[in-house]
Amino acid sequence: MSRRQLLAWTGGTALALVLGGRASAATSASLDDFMALSARLLDTPASSLSPGFGEGYFNALISRGFGDALAGLRDGSPASDLESSILGNWYTGVAEIASGEEVVTYPEAMMWNALDFTKPMGWCGGETGYWADAPEGEA
Repeated sequence: MSRRQLLAWTGGTALALVLGGRASAATSASLDDFMALSARLLDTPASSLSPGFGEGYFNALISRGFGDALAGLRDGSPASDLESSILGNWYTGVAEIASGEEVVTYPEAMMWNALDFTKPMGWCGGETGYWADAPEGEA
């Protein structure tokens, strides 16, 4: 587990502890429901999504009062703004909380899979000069 993943996980856990039982009382949607919903929206297997990151996004939505809307979305009610927010969370790695934005992950955000021609800034691609040679399998 990287330091960023640990911080993201502990941040989500701390938020859940602060909220206590209120998160589950505010909605009938659960983290498992959120992960299944995310997988459906992202058109990807739920097993390919990080539960730690999902917990961070889920807790951020719950803390902003979207529990009932999540339950409705799970049950088939349309909510395009909420769907866009969920997709944005997974692709950017950033969740909006009441006090602003919170980085859940940076290097593992889904945008880096979509932008396969680049890498996260600050993420080393190899030893000095690695960029001079074409990637393996490409000429």
